[in-house]
Amino acid sequence: MARAKTVHGGLDEAELRDYGLLPQDVLDFSANINPLGPSPLVRQAAAAADLSSYPDRECLALREALAERLGVAIDHLLAGNGSTELIHLVARSRLRPGDRCLIFAPTFGEYEAAAAVAGAEVHCLTATEAHGFCWRIEEAVGTIRELQPALVFLCNPNNPTGLYLDRDAVEQLAAVVGEHGLLLVDDAYASLADSPWDPVPLLGSGNVAILRSLTKDHALAGVRLGYLAAQPEVIGGAQALQHAWSVNAVAQAAGLAALRDDDHVVAAREVIREAKEYLCAELDALGLTVSPSATNFLLVKVGD
Repeated sequence: MARAKTVHGGLDEAELRDYGLLPQDVLDFSANINPLGPSPLVRQAAAAADLSSYPDRECLALREALAERLGVAIDHLLAGNGSTELIHLVARSRLRPGDRCLIFAPTFGEYEAAAAVAGAEVHCLTATEAHGFCWRIEEAVGTIRELQPALVFLCNPNNPTGLYLDRDAVEQLAAVVGEHGLLLVDDAYASLADSPWDPVPLLGSGNVAILRSLTKDHALAGVRLGYLAAQPEVIGGAQALQHAWSVNAVAQAAGLAALRDDDHVVAAREVIREAKEYLCAELDALGLTVSPSATNFLLVKVGD
């Protein structure tokens, strides 16, 4: 049986045609990316990329820049064709048919899709509106101990609820997952959060992997670029399944330029803060319920 299609943000040309709409006629609230768009440095670098040569299969320059930035060895890093590719690579390399995978839900649908393709038994720990869409860490720890999952997916800050677990909570999860599996922390939205904290030191535990996407903070959705930070064993397992030339030359050039332009993300964070305050107030005035969000998107209860 074919699996259900995963729902993603962004405008779908075929879907718009079905509705008789043009892209310019739609105000898109589904893609949670930097509202400022790519920085001038990124645009210049992308335009200057060598289109006539094959890209570096190892993404060496990009990984070296990331290694220096994060303070980790280069063998702890793998670049990918967006974070979605890396989600699937980790799932395929860490899960065997019948293994258990735990997903903190509701969340990004690609985690479940990747686990299902790998043949895993998927379990969800679902936060509810009654508890502010916040997971109870004690319950989560107990669930992990009971299931002993080979892989745990945690989006932090979480898409779509905007919940952002603090360091202590994630450390508790990492400690219990480490008894039998890997905790994959997807912090694609952290750099656009109100008060981001750095999970990179958690890599030292050996059982944590960190997934990041340059799509969100640097508005590179069109070129597809993300990276995985983890222990060499995890990186090697994922890399062994990756297709050659997965990350194209434009993406690598844009990524290098993005890493040199932190001011662009800082400016975006301020724009997001002001816009979020305004939008929350206006939605509240309409009588809609808005869940608290630590980052650049809102979960709104609109009713029937």
